[in-house]
Amino acid sequence: MGELTGSAWHTVTASSPGARWWWHRQLKKPFFGRFMKPWRWPQGVPEAGWERVRIASTSHAELAALLHLTDVQTVRGVVVCAHPMGLASKGFWLRQGHADALLAAGFHVLAFDFNGFGESTSTNFDWPADLVAAGHWARQRFPGLPVHVLGASFGAMHAINAMTDPAFPFDRVVAEGCAATLPLFWKAYPFAHAVLQTGRLLAPASERKLRAEHAITHMPAHTRLLLIHSRADTWTPLFHGDRLAAAAPAGTHLQRLTLDRAEHTHGLRDEPETYWPAVRDFLSAA
Repeated sequence: MGELTGSAWHTVTASSPGARWWWHRQLKKPFFGRFMKPWRWPQGVPEAGWERVRIASTSHAELAALLHLTDVQTVRGVVVCAHPMGLASKGFWLRQGHADALLAAGFHVLAFDFNGFGESTSTNFDWPADLVAAGHWARQRFPGLPVHVLGASFGAMHAINAMTDPAFPFDRVVAEGCAATLPLFWKAYPFAHAVLQTGRLLAPASERKLRAEHAITHMPAHTRLLLIHSRADTWTPLFHGDRLAAAAPAGTHLQRLTLDRAEHTHGLRDEPETYWPAVRDFLSAA
């Protein structure tokens, strides 16, 4: 459904799905409005081998996803790719080379759009639920295989936020450029930051659910986490990783990788010689 403006709003009853999610979409605009546009296949990336799938999420959204099976004889597991903010959405992983690297290493790849991004429907702010839904879908499709998540920035944050779910479905989590809290990430944008602060006052429980520094205190004992931050990252500097690591429960299986030159979400592009061996070995150890 398109967005409603002017008199069209009065034709929608308060109980209808359109009215319910219309307000959520308005609240998303200060943060993600420039990314809420039609999705296009990444230029120069072959479509062969990719299967389009749809995943139902408890966020009330239907998630669009792409699945590619590895042709390596010994399959190591499934990696669910949780994208950063951006028009590319799930296409980020195809365009930047992560998908090809994972496939060559023996992993099936499932790249999905969070609700409100790419080709997924836009509903509420329960993005952790979207990630959990993608993880459970992968477990049902590939029973017996380890299921991991590779997240960058927005996707990394919600990979950690999803840890509060008792049914957290992932064995290993790679989180690159994860912010410790949303206010710390958005402080450079006064209007978006003000909207966020207002939301914290009006719905403190909802904001707390999206605070990685809080969510990591619920990290499951069986889960392994690799936090990646870069000294050259101006969006999520190293102190974000310090705060997350300090908040993790004692005895947690947490590793850290510190890059030197990589820009935000671009460890594979800027420092492949450091980033990729660490990520590959971490995921392959399952």
